[in-house]
Amino acid sequence: MTSRRSNTRNSDRVRTRTGVANAERIRSGDVSDTLTEVLREDPRIPRSSSQGTKDPEGETSSAHVKSSSPTGLDGRDRPPKRAKTNGSDRRLVVPGDAAVSKPFHWQFSHSKDCPITEDPDSVAQLAMEANNEFAATLKKRLQDVLCSDELNEIKKVIRELKLGLKMAQDQERANAAQLAAAEKMENQAATLEARLRVVSNERRSALEQVSILEAKVESSANKFSDDLLRATYDAKKIMADSYLEVLVSLKEKWERKNAATDCEARLREVVANIDLLKEIMDNNLLASDELLRL
Repeated sequence: MTSRRSNTRNSDRVRTRTGVANAERIRSGDVSDTLTEVLREDPRIPRSSSQGTKDPEGETSSAHVKSSSPTGLDGRDRPPKRAKTNGSDRRLVVPGDAAVSKPFHWQFSHSKDCPITEDPDSVAQLAMEANNEFAATLKKRLQDVLCSDELNEIKKVIRELKLGLKMAQDQERANAAQLAAAEKMENQAATLEARLRVVSNERRSALEQVSILEAKVESSANKFSDDLLRATYDAKKIMADSYLEVLVSLKEKWERKNAATDCEARLREVVANIDLLKEIMDNNLLASDELLRL
């Protein structure tokens, strides 16, 4: 009876805390998540195990006790649940040795040689300890729950962080696009550089060919000039020889003409002298008289 009264007082205490939590407008989902996290992280709270225990007589026994909190996850009052057992030999199990199955279940056994329904004091003690642990954990976690202003501030910060992340992602995509464009331009520049080297080599080869052709043209021009000078000299020499022959011929003709003219003059002089002699002979003129007349 004493354990049942203690259990009732603990249930009333939990209901009072639950009412305070509802007064603070704490959602049932937050309490459920907090309680789940507490039961997962707190090593002092027993956890359920899927393994059973065997007594010395070969019988397998296992007991799963659910949380005896009068308040459920949805904030409504629920009656405390009883523990279900099978078998006769039950021993207490260390919480750390039990495998984790569900956060709101744990396994226990005791060594008394009687059914668990005939040992209400142990069940009540276990339920009371569970209720006390649950109440203390719930109170501690409710103190850690953020108020609405802090939640709004956190949401605002989260939105700002999301916006910053989106901007960073956009900037990263833009940088990636610029990097791709830069790589493309770099490839194009490399291609153009290779093409420029080819064109430079072709230009150098063309300049060499032009130099060779210019040398050939200069050599041909020099040869042509020499040939032209030689041909001109030969032509002038031939022309000079021709002129010389003409001049020689003219000279000969002139000399012959001069000789003929001299002969004619001499002939005329001789004729004049003959006529003069005839006149002198005909007129019987003396030479002294003729000299005086002249």
